[in-house]
Amino acid sequence: MFCDHRPVSRRDIAHLMDALWDLSGGKADVGVAVADIDEATGRGHGDMRTALNLASLRDDGRAAELEDGRWALTSYGVAWLKEDRSL
Repeated sequence: MFCDHRPVSRRDIAHLMDALWDLSGGKADVGVAVADIDEATGRGHGDMRTALNLASLRDDGRAAELEDGRWALTSYGVAWLKEDRSL
């Protein structure tokens, strides 16, 4: 079986984290629609990379998918961004 999973770029992750930060007001657990994230990062509606990258953020605990399909920064994600920005 062939697997075509590409590594998620650090640049894409940074763009998503910044978009989540801006659209949520820098708060954890504030839901943001994927379409709004796509727009904020300059991607087309439903860009497949967005879903992959959000899943990567979910897997490392920085973001979570809410029951309604929106995505939110976690408390860890907010803390991670604050620390990253202070460097």
